[in-house]
Amino acid sequence: MKKECAVVQDLLVLYEDDVLKEESRQMVEEHIRGCEECMQLYENARKPLPAIEKMPDSSGEEQEGAAVRVMKRLKKRITYKTILVLGAIVVLICFGLITINDICTRKIEGYQGLAETIYTLPAENFHVTELYQLKNGELYCTLESDKEFVTTQIADWILPEGKRTENTKEALKELRFRQGSLSNLNSAKQKETTVIFSLKRQGTVMENGKIRTITQSCADISVYGKTQKDKMTIWKAGQKVEEAPENIEKKAVRAYLQEGLYAKAVKECENMGWEDYEKIFGDTGLSWQTESGLSEPELTVTSECYSIFLN
Repeated sequence: MKKECAVVQDLLVLYEDDVLKEESRQMVEEHIRGCEECMQLYENARKPLPAIEKMPDSSGEEQEGAAVRVMKRLKKRITYKTILVLGAIVVLICFGLITINDICTRKIEGYQGLAETIYTLPAENFHVTELYQLKNGELYCTLESDKEFVTTQIADWILPEGKRTENTKEALKELRFRQGSLSNLNSAKQKETTVIFSLKRQGTVMENGKIRTITQSCADISVYGKTQKDKMTIWKAGQKVEEAPENIEKKAVRAYLQEGLYAKAVKECENMGWEDYEKIFGDTGLSWQTESGLSEPELTVTSECYSIFLN
């Protein structure tokens, strides 16, 4: 493009609006008369724009129908997005609960998951009201709580890793107490419980085709709250405990009988020099029938701790 053509084409708009000075106006006119390209550009610029076809007005019903269709599409999009967002939130919540539940189950001895953590009472709510050693060496313990509970959970004979089939004096016993939850609202509530603990047990282990006898002893008995740090110690190895008076021995014998531990009940009567079993068993509602050859069986490597509830 010639330099003169470029200048003239820039001035065409001003020329058309008739705002050029006379000298500039004459220059533009003389140029376009002799320049076919600029003349063509000038003539095209002067052509009127095509008329815009006016769309017919929609009726009120048509406009309302169109609006409804738009709103439906918008609603579908919003609903779909809402479902996705809510679904993602539910998945995250479930994942979080499963993770917390798994942590509680693995990290806290004796727990079965998150529900145990939520409903377990703090250890500080409990205190020992009775602690005696029976004639057979077991501990008779009564615990009272400031708050009502419905479940007593006992994790018995917790052993160090690698000591499950070995002689050890490091076994632990743990107690936890749960408040009522939605699943057991109608369960009996109480503020006191009595537990008898075995401090030693013997068992046999099969190893390389040979039977080996092992002895395991308890080192610590404690009440735990929601965590392992929330602890109230009932007894620990080396702690001296008062010998049980006669009335406690009788309660222990009845407890053995109620739990079906008939041999232990009779043995404790023999330890105390009691011959009238029926009188000692008293108001348990159960009777004793002598069986030939009855003796205290050797303890196997199973739980010896049990819970009893006395009125």
